Amino acid sequence: MFLSILGWVGAAVILSGYGLFSLGRLSNGPVYQLSNLVGALFISLNVAAHGAWPSAVVNGVWAIIAAVVLTRMLRVRAAARRAAEAARLEETERRIRADELQHVAAPTLADSVPVVTAALAFVALAAVQHEVDARATEARQAETQHGFAGSAAEPV
Repeated sequence: MFLSILGWVGAAVILSGYGLFSLGRLSNGPVYQLSNLVGALFISLNVAAHGAWPSAVVNGVWAIIAAVVLTRMLRVRAAARRAAEAARLEETERRIRADELQHVAAPTLADSVPVVTAALAFVALAAVQHEVDARATEARQAETQHGFAGSAAEPV
């Protein structure tokens, strides 16, 4: 009795899946392939118990095909999920790098004005000091040449 019920349930599952697929209500996805797998397994158990070996083999192969297709679909979905996650992580990293670059922007002319102004002040002070030092050196040389600056008098 149990195997008869199993056979009827299997037939209903396969026919429902096929009908929904044929009417466009179900795509060739995991649900459709799972209905083929479960239905074919149930029918193959029923017909094998009744000695209908050709039908048992056909439904067994049907179940194997559904299992292979379902496994491939799940692998493709898992790979797509991993690729999408990797793409999301890559996009997040790109945004973080872009945000970091915005905070470390290249200096603009407006940013360099205070630095240039300060540098010019030091250059001007150094130029004035150099001029003062140069004049003092010239004065010392002139004093030395003309006998000034308290040096001993030269013999005549």
